Formats: sequence, C-alpha cells, structure tokens
Amino acid sequence: MIIGHISDIHWLDIEGSHFRDFLNKRISGGINLLAGRAKKHSKATMRCALDTLKTLNCDHLIVTGDLSNLALPGELRAVKKELNNVFRDEEMTIVPGNHDYYTRESLKNRRFEKLIYTSSPGNLDVGLSQTWPFVNIVQDVAIIGLNSAQPRPWFVAAGKLGNRQLHDLESVLHHPEVSCRTKIIALHHHIFQVVMTPGESLRNLEDRNELLRICQENGVAMIVHGHNHDFTQKRVGDLIVSEAGSCSVCTFKRDNRAGKFNLYRIDAGQIKKIETWRFENDQFKLWQSKDLSEIV
Repeated sequence: MIIGHISDIHWLDIEGSHFRDFLNKRISGGINLLAGRAKKHSKATMRCALDTLKTLNCDHLIVTGDLSNLALPGELRAVKKELNNVFRDEEMTIVPGNHDYYTRESLKNRRFEKLIYTSSPGNLDVGLSQTWPFVNIVQDVAIIGLNSAQPRPWFVAAGKLGNRQLHDLESVLHHPEVSCRTKIIALHHHIFQVVMTPGESLRNLEDRNELLRICQENGVAMIVHGHNHDFTQKRVGDLIVSEAGSCSVCTFKRDNRAGKFNLYRIDAGQIKKIETWRFENDQFKLWQSKDLSEIV
C-alpha cells in the first residue's frame, strides 16, 4: 500500500470576498502575500503534485493543513474541488492548519468543517461528539486526524491540541479497531523545534511533549505534519516524525524549500520506506528515499 502526504497548499482565491472580510488579521496576511508568498505558491505545482501521486498509484492521501491562505470561503471551495478532481473523499485524510483558521470568524462559522468535510471525516465511529480526533481505517493502517489549529493574534502561528483532544486521543488509540493496526497521526504543526530563537514560541505546538508521550506509550508508528515548508524525518525511539513541506512551492532560494511531497510505502501493515519527491524543471522527481532503519 502507498500513502501520499502533502501539506501547505496555500491556495489563494479572493473571488466573492468583500472589503470587510479584510478588516482583521487578513491585513497582515495580505501584506505577506504582497511581499512574495503569492509568487512562491503555484496552483499548477499543486495540481502537478496530485497528478504525480495518482500516477504513482497512491492508495490514500493525507493532507496536513494550510489548504487555504486566508480561510476565505472561495479558497476552501476551490482547493477542495481540486483535490476531488484526483482523489475521492474516502481516499483522503484532511486536517486543518493555522491558515485554515485564520480568523475567529472562520472558527465561529466552522468554515473548514463545512466546506472540506462533506460527511464525517473518518470511516470509524469512535464514539466521540467532537470532530477531532477522527480515524480512517485504510487496510492495516489506522490514520488518526488531529486539529492543532486555532485563531491566533496577528503574527502568531502557534498551535495547540488541548487537554480534551489529547484525552480523547488516548481513548481512540485503545479502540480495538485502532490498537491492532499500524497507527499514523496526522496534524499540522511540527513536533521538534526548528529555530533556536524566541520566535519559535510564536509558531510551535504548545503541547507537543504531551503528544509525544501519548504516542510513545501507545505504540504510534508515525506522526506526519507540515507547517515548516521543509523536509524532515526524525526518530524518537520507535516513533518516526515525518514532515511533507509544501506541495505548491514553485520558486525558492534554498533546495530544501522546493515543492515536495512524501510517499510512505507500507507492506503487511509495516511502514518500510519514505520517499520525498521534489519539484524541479516543472515536474516532481524522486529526490530522497529512506528505509526506516536509516532515520535517526
């Protein structure tokens, strides 16, 4: 079985928006777009990633957030349509990123849930009244979706799962249909500190240590995430933490910031290999392939 992993699409679409929609944190987001982000992210590159994943016979696709730029309705509708042009709802696990909850208004209106999830996001009833965690059973694998995103003040992109979601995660991991399978957790925010500056606290996952504890105590095989637009794979004991980066980046100054996606090759319920595919010369090419034993 092959599981694909993309992240940080940052689809920009202001069609149907009004001036009043930008009288909030979107002002800072708009400045960021004018400063260069809009040129870095390409819809054509994202489409190329999806088409390549389909050509590679991807059985299931994980999307770890930041589907949109500004959590506008037009963005979420458009990006969902693009995803569904290649993958059916039941072939995807999608979780939100901080850009998908960009404003308190987007949270209040449950915009992400209404426009991205046309039905329950998971195919296993785990008996919870909240949307997250949810579980998708894909053959011998249980994919657990979490929500680390929440509206934040201007210039803050940090994430948090919260006590309720972490408590429910432990319950989900003990579910008989989950505990007997290879467990993969999907969320947006990164687990390991990436910059040694005070600014890291403005963009990290606040309760990452508690998440790591729960995963290690309950035999989770892998955590997958996005947020940094980078490629990383790290090991904590038997747990692998894997980042997909951004699948829509078309212009970049550093090689590790190029557009990319991951493939997880799974045999008999065991994750055997991680492949990173990188965008260059208008196509995605295999850039790196690692057996799990090579990850430190």
